[in-house]
Amino acid sequence: MMVLPKKIMCAVDFSDFTKEILAYSVALCKEFHAKLFLVHIVIDVNNSILHDGIAIDTAMLQDKHIRNAQKLLGDLIKKVTIEHEIIISKGRPADEIRRFALKEKIDMVITANQGKSGITRLLIGSVTEKLMKTLHCPLLVMHTKDHDFIPRDDYKIKLKKILVGCDFSHDSKLAFDYGLSLAQEYQAELYLTHVIKPTEHIELKTSDYINVIPGDYRSWDTSDYFEIQKKVTEENREKINKLRSRLERQLYFMVPEECRSWCTPCTAMLTGEPYKELIKYAKEQEIDMIVLGIRGHTLWEKLLVGSTTDRVIRYAPCPVLAVRQMDEHKE
Repeated sequence: MMVLPKKIMCAVDFSDFTKEILAYSVALCKEFHAKLFLVHIVIDVNNSILHDGIAIDTAMLQDKHIRNAQKLLGDLIKKVTIEHEIIISKGRPADEIRRFALKEKIDMVITANQGKSGITRLLIGSVTEKLMKTLHCPLLVMHTKDHDFIPRDDYKIKLKKILVGCDFSHDSKLAFDYGLSLAQEYQAELYLTHVIKPTEHIELKTSDYINVIPGDYRSWDTSDYFEIQKKVTEENREKINKLRSRLERQLYFMVPEECRSWCTPCTAMLTGEPYKELIKYAKEQEIDMIVLGIRGHTLWEKLLVGSTTDRVIRYAPCPVLAVRQMDEHKE
């Protein structure tokens, strides 16, 4: 399934990274002939607060902020010739971005990751994390630091290598669709990886694999793979290699036959902590974009350490496109 975004939302907060994230958004819109929605959310606070015993009229300050934002966004976008719309609103940033994304039927949201850690993240999380959990569309996250992948003058992105993390779930299949579409649009190399965490039993239904190539996994149980990892011996090493080869074959055959004339995927089986292995591999291969599906874990795990996608977003050397399957009518 080819994915062609026609409405792209760029959410900015006027940090030092604003020009770069806007340039990246404009470049994607130009490539896909999409409309750009440039959004800034003013945080809504109480009508008045006390500072050193003096009452401050926050409503007046917010109105001034909105007027300044309108001018700044207008100045940023005035040289851009693509179809665009500026949206400024008050409220909680994640909630307002989600609301506008639903209202305008946005196909992709682009934002920058400021990052939080420790007790702050545990208690309130970041705007990026909240968007990951609530958006109906993919979220492309960039980092608040300079990178070579940022377009400067011509609003063009050089996506030469795109990495998709695959665990054969429905979410990773959707992420694959986006990765394949981007690879086709940019004529980029497509890297497909599957990470095995050797110390943890991971429940994967046999049907997850059978759905990729029917019949290929009828002769073995997925639990076999994880059991034999616990104690590697010369006797079962051959079996391990055979199963790893089958998984790698699954990665290769994720690419539809009609796409193989232009796309020969680079496949890799990695072993270790998923987010660490994906980041390490992305650095080694000089990947330009990582595409991942979002899979839920236990609530406690998400609060304390986050999901694999969340961790990759925090430490990746390139933009990360997070994709999740959600009911687009759910509000």
